[in-house]
Amino acid sequence: MSKIMYKILFSIFIISFIILGIEIYILGILPNKYLLTIISLIILILILITICFIKCKKTALKIIISIIEILLISVSIISCIYLQSTNNFFNKKYDIKTENDVYYLITEKKNNYKKIDDLNNKKIGIFMENDDSIKALNKKIDFKKEIINSVSNVANDINKIDAIFLNSSYYDLICEDNTSFKNNTKIIGKIVLENKKDLNNNNINITKEPFNILISGIDTGGPINYVARSDVNIVMTINPKTNEILLTHIPRDFYVKLHGIGNTKDKLTHAGIYGIDTSVKTVEDLLNIDIDYYFRVNFTTLKKVVDAIGGIDVYSDQNFGEYGYSFKKGINHLDGENALMFSRIRHVLNGGDRARGKHQEAVITAIFEKVTSSEVLLKNYNQLLESLSNSFQTNLSTKSMKQFIKYQLNGMYKWNINSISVDGESSKGSCYSLPGIQTYIMIPDESTVEKAHNNITDIINGKTFNQ
Repeated sequence: MSKIMYKILFSIFIISFIILGIEIYILGILPNKYLLTIISLIILILILITICFIKCKKTALKIIISIIEILLISVSIISCIYLQSTNNFFNKKYDIKTENDVYYLITEKKNNYKKIDDLNNKKIGIFMENDDSIKALNKKIDFKKEIINSVSNVANDINKIDAIFLNSSYYDLICEDNTSFKNNTKIIGKIVLENKKDLNNNNINITKEPFNILISGIDTGGPINYVARSDVNIVMTINPKTNEILLTHIPRDFYVKLHGIGNTKDKLTHAGIYGIDTSVKTVEDLLNIDIDYYFRVNFTTLKKVVDAIGGIDVYSDQNFGEYGYSFKKGINHLDGENALMFSRIRHVLNGGDRARGKHQEAVITAIFEKVTSSEVLLKNYNQLLESLSNSFQTNLSTKSMKQFIKYQLNGMYKWNINSISVDGESSKGSCYSLPGIQTYIMIPDESTVEKAHNNITDIINGKTFNQ
């Protein structure tokens, strides 16, 4: 029986290491120098253990060999689990072809309405009418439609009608400036519409050719494919030939023409309400550049990634605090929750949204530098994959992601990261998405927009960044 068990153990050992070698090869992110070393080591271990298995006759030596085999089998199994989780990560779909547009049915808390059916044949106010959403609501109930022409009237008219049918982005916008509306109303139902995106995938070899990525940070948590305002808009220009990275921040309230939306200008943040494709094309129009890829994240993404890599160190040029969070002038070590607030707070900052933009760039830079370090790649690799899984959207293919990881592992390159921001003049104005009210906007300083265009073009063309 001991001889049979000895042979079975040896067979399991052989099979486990063959599977390990196959998993490593299939994954395809290890540079050849590492791949050849690991495969050679596996083959050498297999040969040595096989020789020992054939030549060894003494019971004591067989026991020692069996213990070594068990340890190596354990290492092989653990390695296979890590490799399988990596393959699972890359096999998921991150270029989601649809975005979920959410509409709320809102009524006053004092009303007895509890679900959508309770509003059958009732008077419902409609703000920013959308044919698809109205059709979806009509499939559930009959109702008397009353058009609401301005955001201010949404809050004022809630007590004159039975309910209001409102896009979730507008609901968040109203609640941000009107706490009484939030406190006195309730959501009794929602309708989710799937909208197809109109962006094509690019086939750039990102290890050899420069490219632009729009980092779009939406102002919500939860599912990443929900439509929401794009509060963070940063163009990341990457040139792998020169190892140069330029982050170009565009303030959320920049007053721009939304691509393909209406004739009235609007805040850039509102582009997100109409989908990631509108955000991408609007930024392209503004900076007169081509954006090859987008990377869309939300609150949940940032917190999970920062925690997965053990926190980040960022610099602040001022002391500030809000909502129970405080940050000092100098280096701050941040976990996920604090990194999110460091990126979001703006009202108490000297410089307002301009200062917040610098903080967002500092957080992105700290994450990129830590993720591309050998220490984090080796120690926190699996946690990082888990934090990113289902937490972002991008039209960057998994093939390109693998290529870039392989490229970075091969060279462990140090990247020269710089940041700039377009600027403007604070003002008040009307917006396409906020009809009927005057709201804060930032009128673009065209000289800073032109300078941003020139800087991005220089990095793409292989020139050194010149502030």
